[in-house]
Amino acid sequence: MTMQALSSGATTLKPRRVVILVSALGVLAVLLAACGSNASSTPAPVVSGHGPGGTALPNFPASQNFYQLPSHVSPEPPGRLVRVQTISDGGGEALLRVMYHSLNPAGHDALVTGLISYPTGPAPNGGWPVIAWDHGTNGLNSSCAPSRTGGPGSIPTFGIRGVGVATDFEGEGPEGEIMPYLNRTTEAESTIDIVLAARQIPDAHASTRWVVVGDSEGGHAALATGELAPKDGADLHLLGTVAIGPGVLLSQFFPGDTQLVYDIVEVLVVYGAHAANASFNPAEVLTPAAQGVASVIDNQCVDQVAAYLATVYAKSGGHLFTTPPLQTPQGKAWIAENNIPQVHTDSPILVIGGGQDTVAVPARIGALMPRLCALGDRASIDWYPTANHDTEITQGAGAIHTWIDARLGGRQAPTSCPYTAASTPTTT
Repeated sequence: MTMQALSSGATTLKPRRVVILVSALGVLAVLLAACGSNASSTPAPVVSGHGPGGTALPNFPASQNFYQLPSHVSPEPPGRLVRVQTISDGGGEALLRVMYHSLNPAGHDALVTGLISYPTGPAPNGGWPVIAWDHGTNGLNSSCAPSRTGGPGSIPTFGIRGVGVATDFEGEGPEGEIMPYLNRTTEAESTIDIVLAARQIPDAHASTRWVVVGDSEGGHAALATGELAPKDGADLHLLGTVAIGPGVLLSQFFPGDTQLVYDIVEVLVVYGAHAANASFNPAEVLTPAAQGVASVIDNQCVDQVAAYLATVYAKSGGHLFTTPPLQTPQGKAWIAENNIPQVHTDSPILVIGGGQDTVAVPARIGALMPRLCALGDRASIDWYPTANHDTEITQGAGAIHTWIDARLGGRQAPTSCPYTAASTPTTT
């Protein structure tokens, strides 16, 4: 078995893709890179000081563990900064590691980590636009947090000069926690709240105008953010959402899907759902052999998780579950809460699809489009016939830049609605 990735989500903020080769099965597949805040009152800006980015917070010492939770912390408004650490401050860009307040799936105060970058030159009138990046699947535990190893230029801003923000997502930052994988609410809240956090960094000069871009799992998160932003980011002005090969319509198996990839995603969903609600018991749906993945999820990242499950899959003749997880009452409830799309999105949407994508397969993305149109969304799609789950972002980067630039310029977004299945390519 060999494991490959375009770039490791555990070591960079660039898109996370895992290719799994199971020689015993002859299957080549890519693992799907398929909190809550009430931002009705924006957190008051911190007083300017001599800390990172002009904050009043001291620079968190490199000799201490940034990801170890404070021994005592009181609930604060979403986006309120807890820790700030300078990673780099040269070449015209500052990069900071941050810890900030958000909410967990139960609606309780939680601390989330991520990265914030900004130009060090003079800001335009009204401040810099904000580009929020939602990463793809890289694992569920703290060691997989992309902010641990992100360096200069690690937040994709697609050539747009502005503030870049990249959340680790709730549960994947502070040690001892597990991310509630593909949880619609915490994905959106973590994203919205790091934009609020950026606005507390005086030197960043972050405006209220922003866009969100996500890849694979992050595509799910970006679409969720667009749906929830009018309520939870009401003091911000979301101009648009870009979803690259998003993990959507998760209760359905589409033509072109690979059973192993789909099953691995379901296992991650099960353990993420368990992290959100302990009554969701993995032992009720996973085989005893598959349950051994729990310690891997707790301590390692997605390469190792996928390898473990692929081995169990091969040895068991394709059996990871005693009961299909998403067909149980709890699984159906999870789908009802977390499937995308759910409600109308006020701001425009751009979807990027690849004709050779074996993860977010064309049939899945093609099924997403009419649902967005039916909700009244202004949604457009760019298809790249030769792109796979790894290369959609590189092939689509120029179009993403142009689309974001147009939203910042106040121009009307294009639409692909009404959308018909005849517009969808097929994998070959």
